[in-house]
Amino acid sequence: MNEIKNYGYIDNLGITEYFAFPIYIAIILFISYWIQKKHIKENIIYKYYTRAVTFKLIGAIIFCLVYIYVYKGGDTISYFESARAFTNLLFEKPSYFFKVMTEGPSIENYYLFDGRSTGYPWDYMYYDTRTLLVIKMLVPFMLLSFQSFVLTTILFSWISFLGIWKLYTVFSIYYKKYHNQLAVAILFLPSVLFWGSGILKDTITLSASCWYIYTFYKLFILKEKRIKNFSILLVVAFVIFSIKPYILYTLLPGSVVWGFYEKILSISSRVIRYLIIPVGLFVSVILVFYILTSSGTFDINTLLSEASEKQSDLKQSYYSGNSFDIGSYEPTITGALSVSPAAMAAGLFRPFIWESKNVVMLLSGIENFIYLLLSILILFRFKFGKLIKIISSNPLLLFCLIYSLFFSLIVGLSTANFGALVRFRIAYLPEFVSFLLVTYYLMREKKASKI
Repeated sequence: MNEIKNYGYIDNLGITEYFAFPIYIAIILFISYWIQKKHIKENIIYKYYTRAVTFKLIGAIIFCLVYIYVYKGGDTISYFESARAFTNLLFEKPSYFFKVMTEGPSIENYYLFDGRSTGYPWDYMYYDTRTLLVIKMLVPFMLLSFQSFVLTTILFSWISFLGIWKLYTVFSIYYKKYHNQLAVAILFLPSVLFWGSGILKDTITLSASCWYIYTFYKLFILKEKRIKNFSILLVVAFVIFSIKPYILYTLLPGSVVWGFYEKILSISSRVIRYLIIPVGLFVSVILVFYILTSSGTFDINTLLSEASEKQSDLKQSYYSGNSFDIGSYEPTITGALSVSPAAMAAGLFRPFIWESKNVVMLLSGIENFIYLLLSILILFRFKFGKLIKIISSNPLLLFCLIYSLFFSLIVGLSTANFGALVRFRIAYLPEFVSFLLVTYYLMREKKASKI
């Protein structure tokens, strides 16, 4: 038997993939159409379901082709090759498979693999607990796709779509009349369709963060099926925390404020509402701080130090000139605040069109230019006081704003490479674009009603 090697690239699609590909696509679209037909009479937003799944699959296919024929390798291939070693281990040595699947990384477990019958996972991924979890999550998809890179990516993308759809349902409940605009913001953003459809951490954390918002809404706002939704919330929070904990840190402040504001706005007396709002905000800040510090894993100084080091590394020349610079800063709260405007601007709107050096970055730059124009339009076309009133009277918009600003700050502080930036941003981009669109249409309606 020949040795099973990792190459970090795939030369071409296999013959099995060419034959199986249309069958898998047909099955997925048939299931999607059945779901759409089942629900569309009760909920008009399901008119987008099959179309959204189709675009998601197209995003996954383009992602595969770009990484095979343009980038010629990358982390997504390394994830695939590592998961292949795990699935080979299942068939060759089942008892070893269950051991490595249920235990953390160790030298002993690493050498349960071999070069002849299983191949080895990439060591830099295996010994990182966060990437190891992603590898383990890939195994069921590898089994269902017969270890095909393209089919695994398609199945992985399809399942991740469920979280994005859940996010869309929440926004459509709050702003039903804008469900068409929200479909664009959540289901059809090009950068999210591309970067959120491949075998990457970002695909998982995007879907998990959407599930978090959906189950938070069901559990704390509607108070429905508490045991079920609490269980789901715990699972998705664990997944986010295990892969990218800072996403959970950015979700918490906005979601706590969201929950408090829903309670405050239910009070009929306007005077009492205005009196309670400052208290609610103060309690929200204290509660978030308590949750984060009591977890034993949140240390602001450590996080800022790691962010500063990561940003410095991403500026190095070996990133092929795709780096940018918001300015150096000391890893302290004061130091971070000194560059926070530049960090947020980078997290929300960069790369600019003129900073793009390849087609993928150019498309992202065009998207960012549209978001920037819409942001400027909202800020300068409408009165600032009215804008604040609209946002403060819409708890979901307030959540989106807080989540997007916190996340963009962290991404801007820790990232100095455009390739990483456009991937990391997809976890909050649907919420940010939804915030912009809904705010714009609400402000426009309010302005028109005064005429």
